[in-house]
Amino acid sequence: MMRNSRKILFVLLLADSMWACKKPFSPDVVTNAPNYLVVEGVINTGDTTTIKLSRTTQLADTAKSKTELGAAIYIDDNLNNHYLLTEQGNGIYRISKVDLHAAQTCRLHIITSDKKEYASDMVEIDNTPPIDSISYSVVNNGLQFAVSTHDATNKVKYFRWDFTETWEYGSYYNSRYIYKNGSINYMTPDDYDNICWINGTGNQILVGSAENLSQSVINKQLITYVDEATGKLALGYSILIKQYALTKAAYEYWQKLKKNTEQLGSIFDAQPSDLKGNLHNLADANEPVMGYISASNQTSKRFIIGHNSIPLYTPNYYPPPNEYGCVPGYLPFDPLSTFNDRLARLYTHGDSVIYTTYGSGPVTLGYAYAAGNCVDCRLKMKGGYNKKPGYWPDLL
Repeated sequence: MMRNSRKILFVLLLADSMWACKKPFSPDVVTNAPNYLVVEGVINTGDTTTIKLSRTTQLADTAKSKTELGAAIYIDDNLNNHYLLTEQGNGIYRISKVDLHAAQTCRLHIITSDKKEYASDMVEIDNTPPIDSISYSVVNNGLQFAVSTHDATNKVKYFRWDFTETWEYGSYYNSRYIYKNGSINYMTPDDYDNICWINGTGNQILVGSAENLSQSVINKQLITYVDEATGKLALGYSILIKQYALTKAAYEYWQKLKKNTEQLGSIFDAQPSDLKGNLHNLADANEPVMGYISASNQTSKRFIIGHNSIPLYTPNYYPPPNEYGCVPGYLPFDPLSTFNDRLARLYTHGDSVIYTTYGSGPVTLGYAYAAGNCVDCRLKMKGGYNKKPGYWPDLL
C-alpha cells in the first residue's frame, strides 16, 4: 500500500513540474502581424455602391478587424470619369447610383489617411440577370431555401449571392399599458410592443457556376437553412436574396476564400490556398491587400412565408423567455396612499413592466407585471423593432 502511494505521489510531482515548466509562446507572426488593408464591397452599377475598409489585426486581439477612417475612395472608368464616395463613418464609404452605362471597365481607387495609394485592377462591368425563383423544402425540423436563375444571353456563367432575413416574433405577454409621466396609460397603436421584427444577414460565402453547362442555368442553389428551434419561423419569415454576376477570376477568388474560411478544422481539411485578390498598393507591389472588387448591377428577390403555411410539426415555437421564464408579479392598489411611489420604484429599480390588471371577480385589485423582455418584444431581442416593415403583408 505504501509503495503504491509513493508511485502516485511521484506521478503527481512529475506532472506538476512539467506544467510549471510551460511558458506561453507567441510567435512573431502573431505578435507582430502587419495591418493589411481589407476592402469589402462591389461596384454596384445599378444602385448604391457601399465599400467597407478595415485593417487586419493580430490573432490575440479581441477585435477581428479595425475600421479604416479618413480615406478618399473613388471609382475610375475607362472613359476617364471619376466618382467620389462619401465617408459614412465606421469604415463605410458610399455613393448613390453611378452612371457607368457607357463604360466597359472600371476600378476602385483608394488613398488612405497616411497617403498610401491602392487600386483594383480594371474589371469588366457585368450585367446580372434576374432571379427566377426562390424555393424551399422541409429538411428535418426546418426549411432549406434555394435560388434558381439563368442568363438568356448565355454570357454570365458565374454568380454570387448574399441575403438579408427578417422575421416576426412576439413577447410572451401582450400589454396595452404604458408607464408615462408617472402613471399607467393606455398605449396608442404606435406604442404596441407585443409584436416585433428583426433583421439578420447571412455570413456564408455563396457562389455558383454554370461553366460546364451548355446553358447558363443555376437550379436550386442552396442559400440557407432555417431551423424552427431558432424561433425565426414562429410567426412569419422573409428572405431577400441579392444576386451578382461574376467574372471567372472573381468566381475563383470567392471559391478559394470559401474553402479557406469554411473547410478548415483539422490537418485533413484543405489548407489555406494562396489567396490573391485584385487590389494592389501602387507603390509597393509586395504589400498584400485583402479583397476582390467586381462591378455589376445587383438583382434581388424577396420571399415571405407565414407560420400557417409552414409545413412543420411545431411552427409556432417561441424561443425563451417563454412561459418557463416569465413569472408574473403583482402590484396591488392597496394601500392607495403609497401606490404611486411603489409604481415608480417598480420602473426605476429593475426591468419590470406592467402588462395587465388582476382582480377577484369584477373587482380590480392591481396590476400584474413581469420582466421587460417578457412584455416588450424590443427588449426580448437586441435590434428588434415594433414598426412593421412596409413590404410586410397584413396577414400571413
